[in-house]
Amino acid sequence: MPGIRIGLIGYGSWTKDAIIPALNRDGRAEIISAAAPSPDTRDYITKIYGLDIHVFQGIQELLAGPEVDGIMIAVPDQMHEETLSVALESGIHVFYEPPISDTRKNLIPMLKKLLAAEQITFADLELGLIPAVDCASELVRKKIFGKVEMAEIYLRSGWGPVSNYDLCNFNHLCTWYVDVLNRILNNEPKRVLLMDGTGTPGRRQNQSVGYLDYDGVWGSLRSNISSVGPLEIKIEINGEDGDLLIDLLTGQIKYRSKKEPDWKSESYPAILPYADWPGMHESVAAFLDAVEIGYSTINNAKKVAKLQMVGIAAEESKDSGSWEEVQDISVLLP
Repeated sequence: MPGIRIGLIGYGSWTKDAIIPALNRDGRAEIISAAAPSPDTRDYITKIYGLDIHVFQGIQELLAGPEVDGIMIAVPDQMHEETLSVALESGIHVFYEPPISDTRKNLIPMLKKLLAAEQITFADLELGLIPAVDCASELVRKKIFGKVEMAEIYLRSGWGPVSNYDLCNFNHLCTWYVDVLNRILNNEPKRVLLMDGTGTPGRRQNQSVGYLDYDGVWGSLRSNISSVGPLEIKIEINGEDGDLLIDLLTGQIKYRSKKEPDWKSESYPAILPYADWPGMHESVAAFLDAVEIGYSTINNAKKVAKLQMVGIAAEESKDSGSWEEVQDISVLLP
């Protein structure tokens, strides 16, 4: 059987270090074309793959070339909207990185395009596919620590500062990180309150805390993208009768309860070795699954639209200084 024919849009470090290793490990896909604006990059691709790959300057040229079953996009944030728009118009299954636009005023129009698309649209929300997240969700469902009261996900990184960015930091990050909380709590936030930093020029601050109302369970996304410390992504869940700690980068979980106060430790890492980032193997495999069966049950358009609406509410909260309701995605439908 021939493999799933893939066209790569963008050939930077994320494509080379994350997408391609995940495709290679899975083994079901065949990379038949790639697009990159730089002549040096196109020469490099040809050197690596030889005559077995068709190389183009941009997505339009690639789509006009040999037929592909799916395209996988990894381009800079400022190119997300334009590239994804072309991909949606093509009708070809697409794997892409959020956010769907780096401009606030264009988020709603892009969400409408995304929801109207008939092909598979699969967002690379890899953190939610780490096995530790499923384990945590099961522990919450079984009420191992009683009724959940608080749930926080915390990111510390050295990615910032980021200047001239039209989205606040919470909005940029929420598709990945709020998705993890949603999966663990099996719920979606109804309101958002953003407490943003003020020390960075522009709208995207290095430090921020977004509070989320899950029908009385209080969630939060706390981030510091200009930390002097090492990268960390950790979760703490507090219930009436105990606590749960998760390290998403390692898949380690610890939990305790009043009935059993000593910490229990377990390990549920993503597939090792990581394809540059935990959960990438799982994410790429899930996209290929969707292409094979003809539809996507996870990370689809409705999921992304709901998450982006949380980010839009955070933008409104940043401007108003108060709680803002998360609009239902029905407002986006015809």
